[in-house]
Amino acid sequence: MKTKLIIKRILFILLLIGLMETSLHSEVSKYQLKALKFKYENNNNLIIAEGEAQAFDQFGKEIFSDIIIYDKSKSVILTKRNSIYKDKRGNVITADNFYYDIELSKIIAKKNVKYKDKLGNLIKFSNFEYLEKEEKGFGLNAIAELKDKSLVEGNIAEIDNRRGQLILKNKKNKDNFFKEFLSIFKKNNNTYTPCEIIEKSQKGIYENCPDWSVTTIKTRHDRIKKMIYHDHAVIKIKNFPVFYTPYFSHPDPTVKRKSGFLTPSIKNFSTLGRTFKTPYFWAINENSDLTFTPIIYQDENSIYLSEYRNQNKNSLMYVDTSYSEGYKNLNKKNNDGQSLNRSGGSRNHLFIKFFGNYENLILDSSELELNMQRVSQKNYLSVNQINTNNLKQDITALNNNIILNSYSENQKIKIAANIYEDLSNDNPNAKYQYIIPSIENSLFLKKFNSNINILNSFDSKNYSGDTKQSIQINKILLSSEDQIIKKYGISNKLKSNIYNINTYNDKVDGAKENFNSDVIPMIGIESSIPFVKYEKNNEQTIIPKIFSKYASGTMSNSNSENKILRYSDVYEMDRMNSTSNPERGASIGYGLEYDSNKKNNTSEIYKQTKISIGQVINEKKSTKKPSNSSLNDKSSNFVGDFSFMFKNDLYNNNINSNKSKSNINSKDHQIYLITPTIYQMI
Repeated sequence: MKTKLIIKRILFILLLIGLMETSLHSEVSKYQLKALKFKYENNNNLIIAEGEAQAFDQFGKEIFSDIIIYDKSKSVILTKRNSIYKDKRGNVITADNFYYDIELSKIIAKKNVKYKDKLGNLIKFSNFEYLEKEEKGFGLNAIAELKDKSLVEGNIAEIDNRRGQLILKNKKNKDNFFKEFLSIFKKNNNTYTPCEIIEKSQKGIYENCPDWSVTTIKTRHDRIKKMIYHDHAVIKIKNFPVFYTPYFSHPDPTVKRKSGFLTPSIKNFSTLGRTFKTPYFWAINENSDLTFTPIIYQDENSIYLSEYRNQNKNSLMYVDTSYSEGYKNLNKKNNDGQSLNRSGGSRNHLFIKFFGNYENLILDSSELELNMQRVSQKNYLSVNQINTNNLKQDITALNNNIILNSYSENQKIKIAANIYEDLSNDNPNAKYQYIIPSIENSLFLKKFNSNINILNSFDSKNYSGDTKQSIQINKILLSSEDQIIKKYGISNKLKSNIYNINTYNDKVDGAKENFNSDVIPMIGIESSIPFVKYEKNNEQTIIPKIFSKYASGTMSNSNSENKILRYSDVYEMDRMNSTSNPERGASIGYGLEYDSNKKNNTSEIYKQTKISIGQVINEKKSTKKPSNSSLNDKSSNFVGDFSFMFKNDLYNNNINSNKSKSNINSKDHQIYLITPTIYQMI
């Protein structure tokens, strides 16, 4: 009895172990092979797949190569040439050759290795080993091109996807601290730079010489915390060491708002000497931040720049300012080349910009813009070469204004006040120009099968000392809907404008003094006839157009104004685009428009070509129109537009769609099921 009981227990234990093994072995990958050709060697234990070879398992892992060799006895997959590995986690490995141990879930890649993770970070190796279950990788001679465009390279690299880390380090240094410190100046250390290297070459960071980099004994990039940590770091500018620290950390470039020092820079000016800039970014809160930038001059007093930004749901504000004690050694020269002492005192600038959105302020929605600009000396920005996000060193005029735009469904109101300061003019009576107030009102209507726009504006100007001008303009712009003569296919559109311009001039050169009023009626008709050709997935259109118009009255002289004649002006009622001095007289504009569209099988346009050309013919030559536009000639220059669009993805979809419809023989690819030896034993 005891013997039978022992036997039953042994059988039960063996059965239990078998069930456990079956459960365990069911998790082992089963691979299928797919290729154009197969070879069988060594009693069918060696299977060689050639030509577009592919191996894939039930867990979504895929291996592609020119040649895939499966060794059944060793449960190993080998690849040769153009090898690619992919898994469901988004990891991709490319190399010349793979050695893949199915039981250990370990892949060894050799020659021209590239590893790309699910976040888009790309790392190049000479050799690389990846453990699927642990999600860890180890490689030699690594160059990492991170998603944020920064670069890291080192001798030994370790990838830990579960912890979200990339670690680059040298071989363990068993020497003392002093020898370890000296080793960081060697070329073969780890190097990090946030600068993207545009040059597409095989050179490393050191040879390409970016603006600044960090050389370290060990560098660790934590993708979860978005931080980069360096051990024994030497900061280099143009590969010249400028600073050492035993430990250094900073946010990676994907972090847009985190307090800390930004990229330093060194410049050398012929007048100011060498300068060193070290910006510091302060994330004050979620809505505001400040960048403080001291600029240290070798031969001059330092300058302190500040940029403050505040962003709210309905408003945005910038404050850009700087301060300097003045010039210490820098002098200026007169017209004869003689040095002149600069005036004493501090120098500064202040630029403030505010933009806000409001509801029901005047109409349904409104936009308020405020600009305040001040410079203590006209050439302060250019001498110190101050360039920020809000201003440039070559600025020649300052504009202080307040602008309110209010909108409703069919109306717009604009109220503004502007003060312009010409920095190139030293005459206090002539350097300022005031436009206070400036008021515009636009009303859009749709009546009598026409679009009607009623505009009113008023500007009061004061410039050049005692010069004053007030302009009040009323406009009615009418454009009818297309009227089509069906018998001939001709489309006609009637256009009509009425201008009423009232002007008061006080000491304005070339203008009538005191009050002047003028009424300018304009009428025009635009005609076109389209010709269309349809083919399979191809549509072509040719539209000849002609536009005749007449405006009464005599123009003021605008010969010196800068006007560029464009194709769209050919069919405009006012080709001058002037509010107070529209084009007068009789003229004809004519042209031709060509449009070609090619579509794929889903009727999406993947290639589009548009060409247009036109010309204006005037009743007579005019010397009062802008001379550089050719509008003053009896026949203007030919003007036109050209555009071309090609969407490669839509084009490829069309090709793939055609391929899918073609007759493809499914026997061109053979499929063979492979499993590891341990699975076949069960």
